[in-house]
Amino acid sequence: MKAFQAYQTAFTTHLRQPALHAKPAGLSDKRMRIYREIVFNHFLASIRACFPVLHEILGKRRFSTLVRQCFYSQHFNSPLFRDIPGSFVTFLQTQTVADLPAYTAQLAHYEWIELHLSQQLETTSAAFSSVPETSEKALLQRVVRLCEVHRLLHYDYAVHQLSKKHKTAAPIATFLLVYRTPAFKVCFIQLNAITYQLLQQLHTQTATAHQHLLQLAQSMPHLPVETVIQFGLQTLYTLYQQLAITADGQLAK
Repeated sequence: MKAFQAYQTAFTTHLRQPALHAKPAGLSDKRMRIYREIVFNHFLASIRACFPVLHEILGKRRFSTLVRQCFYSQHFNSPLFRDIPGSFVTFLQTQTVADLPAYTAQLAHYEWIELHLSQQLETTSAAFSSVPETSEKALLQRVVRLCEVHRLLHYDYAVHQLSKKHKTAAPIATFLLVYRTPAFKVCFIQLNAITYQLLQQLHTQTATAHQHLLQLAQSMPHLPVETVIQFGLQTLYTLYQQLAITADGQLAK
């Protein structure tokens, strides 16, 4: 290792864990203290801005301590500040940290997903029908898909209901659709288990609305097929109006 590389390594390792790693020789304590404060405070600010609910629930001191643990232990693959919140989510998902609410990692992921989708690039052109469907039945024979920028989320806690006033949460299966509209607005919709199953089909398979609903009905033999199709079509059409799903202009083959 060259001398300047050794110096950089010593400098950065000291910034991250000054209690364990001595500062490079020749630097004053005052100057290093300023560096340490500036670097960590910028790191903390970038995370705090993305996780306001988690910050409120944990409190300023507890949250700062958690962020510092991430700061000195997490490996970062990107030099961009906008990527720091994602590394914080990974840290919470992969590291065991004592005395945190059981929902911490899932709440952080929920708060981060909006930033993630707002930055995601589309790989295909928008597939919204040039002639919008004006009735539910017209949607039946169209190929329906989730819009490209979306996430189907399944959490063990109702993370979207947590706040400073509601810090406790019993485990409950929670399903959410998060998506970005053509106007670059990120929207959240709570789903029931059946709608979540239907949208998973749209996520993995190419088919018309009618074909998707028939498949859904087959998984629920205790319900009349027509009932599943009727309520499922209402759901799909509502999501279509909300720009969460698209309808191709051609019939599926």
